[in-house]
Amino acid sequence: MRRARRLGALAVSVLAAATALGGSASAETVQSFHTSLDPASVRESVRYLVENYRVSEQEALRRLELQTDGGKLDELLRRDRGAEYGGMWLDQDKGQLVVAMTKPAAAEPYLRAMPARSSVRTQQVQHSLQQLTAAKERVAAKVGAGPDAVYLPSVSESENRVVLWERDWVAREKIAAATETNTAQRAAAEESGMVVSRVLKNPNALATPNVDLGFCHPLYCTNYGPMRGGLRLDMKRDDGTWGGCTSGFNLRSTGGGFPGKGWVLTAGHCMRTKTNNTPTQHNGNDVLQQHGIEKSSYPYDYAALPYVNDAASTKWLEGQTGRNRVLKYCRNGGMDSNGDTPCGAQATSVDEYITGARKLAEIKAGYVVCASGTASSKVNYPDSVDSGAGAGYLVGTRCGRVLSTDVGINTDLCARPGDSGGPLFSQADHAALGILVGNQQSRSGPCQAGELNNYAPIETITTDLSERIAGQGSTFAVITTPNG
Repeated sequence: MRRARRLGALAVSVLAAATALGGSASAETVQSFHTSLDPASVRESVRYLVENYRVSEQEALRRLELQTDGGKLDELLRRDRGAEYGGMWLDQDKGQLVVAMTKPAAAEPYLRAMPARSSVRTQQVQHSLQQLTAAKERVAAKVGAGPDAVYLPSVSESENRVVLWERDWVAREKIAAATETNTAQRAAAEESGMVVSRVLKNPNALATPNVDLGFCHPLYCTNYGPMRGGLRLDMKRDDGTWGGCTSGFNLRSTGGGFPGKGWVLTAGHCMRTKTNNTPTQHNGNDVLQQHGIEKSSYPYDYAALPYVNDAASTKWLEGQTGRNRVLKYCRNGGMDSNGDTPCGAQATSVDEYITGARKLAEIKAGYVVCASGTASSKVNYPDSVDSGAGAGYLVGTRCGRVLSTDVGINTDLCARPGDSGGPLFSQADHAALGILVGNQQSRSGPCQAGELNNYAPIETITTDLSERIAGQGSTFAVITTPNG
């Protein structure tokens, strides 16, 4: 029987293994770098595998441990076998980790150090990951890759090639931006005397302030600890209506013009059509400023929002402990009760503590991941803003797998309007991965087969944030320490 270990012990065991592997490895020097997981800490991920791949809970846990071990293996092969290592991915259909190598034999000392060598297979490829990465960087320099670029390159490890992605909407926006102002001015001139401006009277907010269910609910978490990923954020549009998005992760800027400042991360497109300076709310309470540092062009689709004032910052962040949480919420009933994460006797909420952040290159196809969101309909939640999710889609946490990575993270998770900005995280290593931008199907209501959603990588966001304010000497990172 696998003995469950607590998270602190896990961290110590991983550190010890890393220390033992301080030098370049051979068949005699590679020590085990296996990490055992506490089944309770990955319950939702286990249920996803059990329900979708028809495996036992023991087999599901083995696959999650293989995922965690794969992260360490990736680190070691990059360090010691960079000239031969081509990347990796998880084949969930077979329950195997696939390691790409130009010379498969170079990986053998590391694979034999894993608990079950049969769980890993090698695949011979032409190019190493080092070669692919260097090619990507050369292409990026030629096309001027960045937040405003039409073309963005990425490495596809499973294809063993570099893919140059064209953002055609950026090309269209650049053309439109040059003509939009002139078009509007001409239109106004042609209608001289017929066009007038009036102030629209704002309707009352749709949210009922301070709903209290007795615990931290994704829509109603006032007075239940700190701001965390997976809570509803309500923003007022310029036409007077309200829209809902989801909080992603708590960020902290250090140094320069924003030393020690706390921010809340969500999707940048949530800020569109909003210039009225009405504070962003949660549960009817003013919490964040309407705007902060933001951009809205995938994968650079994010908004780092500051608190509306010092009192709000103290209440929601600085006066709290454990400022590195994501809310996991599970609920029964409704047309979309999310069979992947059954709740048991009753709906409940639990905090997932985020202890790190993963770079895009460290996120592999086949990895099991989870996300929390607050998309909803007034049919199901009459006391909250209708985010446009459609009746029968319920707020909460869902788990799935990474289908692929390119300039973003593509998953089979189910999401609806209102989930935008919500956190993508790994229960296996408690890491922040990205935030939701959108999906490919424009669906409404309960989840269906074949969902495909796209997440902006946390690495892309924090890197761009830091570069945008580099002149002020500040850098951004996800809060991961116990007290932030």
